[in-house]
Amino acid sequence: MSRKVSAVATRTNATKVTILTVPTKNTAFWKMMYIISLTGVETPKVYWYDKSSNTEYFIVGGKNLGAGDYTLLDGNTEVVLQEGDEIRVQNTGTNTVTYIATVELMPEQTVQFQN
Repeated sequence: MSRKVSAVATRTNATKVTILTVPTKNTAFWKMMYIISLTGVETPKVYWYDKSSNTEYFIVGGKNLGAGDYTLLDGNTEVVLQEGDEIRVQNTGTNTVTYIATVELMPEQTVQFQN
């Protein structure tokens, strides 16, 4: 049985952080990403870290958001994340930005064979 979870972080500096790591024995379907600039012009960045290939992919960036502006990735597409994969976020400056990601977690199904 799957369950939806949201991860949230409010950032005020340019340090890249992980807001979600897919738990062991789970697959995650990344459904939504909501990014809100609260205090000034900011160019937020969002990354997907693929643990299996040790590769980070740039997902969102280049969108300037003024205070009160937001951008929404609304689930018309989804990214399939495997256990250990991460969603990472980063500001380009020191304005306040809130990042919200929603994923659907699907536990790995155990298969037993009878002889």
